Amino acid sequence: MATSDVMFQGVFYYCLVPILIQFFIFTLLNKYGTSMKERLISVFWNHAMIKYHAALRDMKKVHFNSMKYHKSADLYLRNKGLLRILEIGAGSGANFEFFPPNSKLIVVEPNAFFEPLFYERQKKSLTKVDKFLLTCAEDMKEVEDNSMDVVVSTLVLCSVRDLKQTLKEVHRVLAKGGKFYYWEHVHDAPGTWLHFVQNLLTYTVSDLIFGCHLNRNIDDVVAEDVNLFSHVDQKRFDIPLSKDGWSAWKLVRVHVMGVATK
Repeated sequence: MATSDVMFQGVFYYCLVPILIQFFIFTLLNKYGTSMKERLISVFWNHAMIKYHAALRDMKKVHFNSMKYHKSADLYLRNKGLLRILEIGAGSGANFEFFPPNSKLIVVEPNAFFEPLFYERQKKSLTKVDKFLLTCAEDMKEVEDNSMDVVVSTLVLCSVRDLKQTLKEVHRVLAKGGKFYYWEHVHDAPGTWLHFVQNLLTYTVSDLIFGCHLNRNIDDVVAEDVNLFSHVDQKRFDIPLSKDGWSAWKLVRVHVMGVATK
């Protein structure tokens, strides 16, 4: 086989095929609308979270540990040692095990296909749900002002349409002294290859990765508005990655964990 033929095959398989696959997926999503996209998200995310949660469970447990010492702003619940918790984008409920037992939980989730997965996990948890709100984080009007002791987000803020508006809603629903626990992937430092790739993918195929913005500096946005939170305690870290070959998690290896106080 001629050298030119070998080169052509290499270009075709490693460059054109992925582009054609992406174009095919994008066409299907446009044709069949939001419901197909949301179903794909729920299936993909539930599967992806199994390995992710297993690898990071101990770290997340430490992150959420201080929640058990937080006191409710509601005197009745405080006397019973209970909290009012709102989780944004709970997905299939992977964080439930970290919440204080018998907490009063409200879930805000824009994807209806997560609901059956969510209730299935709830059967194995001490955390029970007061409300499941099918809405977006930027508009949580069904949640009263100053009504939550804790708000939680995990790998959610990358895909909200308006990050600043979401944080304003978090601030609105939190009671004075309430805590916002967040665990998110963020943009790598400028000058790195990952920084460049995250920009490239966000600007070109964001729709194909379920609206995820790989280049958001979520930690900076949380800390920059002094009117939102009186105190922000956060740190960046790299998640431990498996050594059994390439993993898509390498694209989001840089994370931030934080607790912001209203």
